[in-house]
Amino acid sequence: MTTVPVTRHFVRVGEREVHYRRAGKGPPFVLFHSSPQSAAFVMPALLPLAQQWTLIGFDTPGYGGSDPLAVAAPSAADYADAAAEAMSALGIERAPIYGTHTGAHIALELARRHPARVAGLVLDGVSFNTREEAKERYDNYAPEFTPSADGAHLARAWQHTRDQIVFYPWFRSEKARRLEAAMAPADYIHDIVLWKMAAAGYWLGYRAAFSHDSRATLYQVDVKATVVAKDGDVLAPEARRLTDLPSHIRVLETAKENWLDAIRDSLAWCEAGDAAVAEAPVPDPREGSWRAYAAGSGGQRLLRRGGTEGGRPVVFLHGDMSGSRVILPMAEAIAAGRPYLAPDIAGNAESDPLLGAPTLDDYAADVRDLAGAAGFDSYDVCGGGVGAALALELARQDARVNRVILNRPVSPLDTERADFLANYAPPIEARWDGTHFLTAWHMLRDRAFFWPWYRRTREAIRRIEPQIDPVRLQLRLIEWLKGRRTYGDYVRACLVAAPGDYGTVRQPVLVASVAGDRIEDDAARYAAAVPNAARTAWKGDVGEMAATFAAFLDG
Repeated sequence: MTTVPVTRHFVRVGEREVHYRRAGKGPPFVLFHSSPQSAAFVMPALLPLAQQWTLIGFDTPGYGGSDPLAVAAPSAADYADAAAEAMSALGIERAPIYGTHTGAHIALELARRHPARVAGLVLDGVSFNTREEAKERYDNYAPEFTPSADGAHLARAWQHTRDQIVFYPWFRSEKARRLEAAMAPADYIHDIVLWKMAAAGYWLGYRAAFSHDSRATLYQVDVKATVVAKDGDVLAPEARRLTDLPSHIRVLETAKENWLDAIRDSLAWCEAGDAAVAEAPVPDPREGSWRAYAAGSGGQRLLRRGGTEGGRPVVFLHGDMSGSRVILPMAEAIAAGRPYLAPDIAGNAESDPLLGAPTLDDYAADVRDLAGAAGFDSYDVCGGGVGAALALELARQDARVNRVILNRPVSPLDTERADFLANYAPPIEARWDGTHFLTAWHMLRDRAFFWPWYRRTREAIRRIEPQIDPVRLQLRLIEWLKGRRTYGDYVRACLVAAPGDYGTVRQPVLVASVAGDRIEDDAARYAAAVPNAARTAWKGDVGEMAATFAAFLDG
């Protein structure tokens, strides 16, 4: 069986960045996902269609990688208008539209408000609530999970997701509401919880759906529409509430094993749309930060770009249990007056992993290629945590590197290295009860209390102001767990390196640490081993740090 590649892209709609996935060739078939997921949820099952169609799966605003709408409580109409704008940005004038669950409500509104854009509707599961049901579900179905210091919000989100699989609606835990479904695998539940945590208000899509009069809207649309009712879908029974349908609207009940044939049949019933889709546009630079993907070994890399032209560019390399989004505020503060590039390192956050068993040399070569593709003829590098080793390896490989900042570098003693390699970056395996989320949460919190985090002894106490704001920890948790299976490859590749390995680095190097921190010893070892290295210690004030770093980069 031929594997169809799925690529990820951004397209701009005004000031918003819309993330989408693309696969296949031929006429466009536009996909809208359910809440709280992204297009990554609907694309895999539909990939067999990519032999005849170009699948375009948009992330709903506020979900996946798409920026949210500038509306406090978006309606289905707001999401539909945004979808029409995203189609226009890609040059798609007319196409058949697929929507599932929340995405079906968006597709319905798109057909009602922008009928010329819709060659036909494939509504794969859509709710047709009574007024009483709609109010009850609007009020109860999607509770908010505010980050809390003890991580209890993660346990609540896990329980919420499991109950959604057991009952419909989940908050009616009654025999009559029990679903004929086995419990989903832990990895599946993990992904749903992570999507909930990552969305800019995951509940907004649900509330838009429950406040949408889908039955009235369906009877108002003038395009061909198929309501697909798949056996086992919690919304399938609601399709039977539709009566006296006009000839251009039909209900198609299907067994699970025949579902894809039902989608094919629904597509064949649609009218013709555009003949093809143009190649994905490359985002132009703009003020403030912006995102793009670049090709790398084994897949794509997510890049965050920004700054202003004029000064020498800076490449920022995040450390462990992190991602470019986590260090973006620091990058923007340090690189004022310069262009910057902050990638998700391969295998971390939104970047695909390198193939095989990557070494530090492989990671450096990957970043070197990204800097070259960005057009950097000369650039500076700032590496944080374990990323300090990557920054030095990059400087050793690439003569275009001008100056190097090592921010709170991590480098265990030779006698500690085996212990670090064995314990510092353990795999995060999803557990049936969700306790791995709490484990990960406390790993992040303990980093602020002990060094290394896993020792937790009196001798390991970090005597600095702990940075444990729950909202900030939540951001880091999300970006880290996106790459939970491969983040450790990067960490271990960096931990293998020792300061003494970089005696040939000739660029000016600034080694920075927080005054009084246990990790100051690591910084001192780097400063002693690397030629042309200077030391600085700051008290944790970001403004002070940014000014010191900027002055060093200015030379």
